[in-house]
Amino acid sequence: MAAPEYPTGAAPPSGKIAVSPSPKITKLPGDVQPEVHQLISMIKAYKAATDWDSIDETTRALDADCVYDMPFMYITGGRDRVRAVAKLLAPLGRTDFEPKLVHFLINGASRTAELEMEGTLHVMPRRYWFAPITWLLPPIRIAGTITLRVKSWNDKVALVQERYSNIPVLIPRLVRWLAGCTMGALGMIAEPAVRTLYEWFMAGFNTVQSGVDHVAQQHPQPAAVAFKVKEMQDKALTEVAGVGERSSGND
Repeated sequence: MAAPEYPTGAAPPSGKIAVSPSPKITKLPGDVQPEVHQLISMIKAYKAATDWDSIDETTRALDADCVYDMPFMYITGGRDRVRAVAKLLAPLGRTDFEPKLVHFLINGASRTAELEMEGTLHVMPRRYWFAPITWLLPPIRIAGTITLRVKSWNDKVALVQERYSNIPVLIPRLVRWLAGCTMGALGMIAEPAVRTLYEWFMAGFNTVQSGVDHVAQQHPQPAAVAFKVKEMQDKALTEVAGVGERSSGND
């Protein structure tokens, strides 16, 4: 099994990549490079998806029997269960995954390939006017690795595994599997009702946002002051998060 790797900031020059001490191959095949970059784009789009249509679109590459392994949940039951859980968690916040180093491993015996992406997950809690406490939640940055296992015969992702440096997997798999089954079943059962509520919420939000934009155009000075206040608040929250990270690092 070979373990080539290259930074995600740029494509590997001429397909050449670093390999393990006992390599089986010395370069990433040219016909595989587009698929690798497509998988990287897919997981980034999936982690950033917040609306249901985006979640459905970014999970098309998952296999019908896909398994999603997270520190708190082990989701089986395929793509539909993964979508259901993602839709339930979407209102809690938004995440962005920034890959920095990619390891690509090919296993010819099992006809599978693995893509390991080391990077940083940015977690930004949603802030709601009817829940003032959400405005006190700071953004979080977590270093970790996301692994995708791809079946070579259908080019579908059979396994997604998330591991983070400061979130150890202490919960037994059975408990995580029960949590995944519960959340997946709840999401699939409640999806029609939740979709209706979500559409109502988005319609109301868009109406309020249109009103705010109209007021901002009619009265630019108060709007500029409000924007400045929010900018200062976001900056303060970011500084608080940075102090917390430095404190934990010193410990």
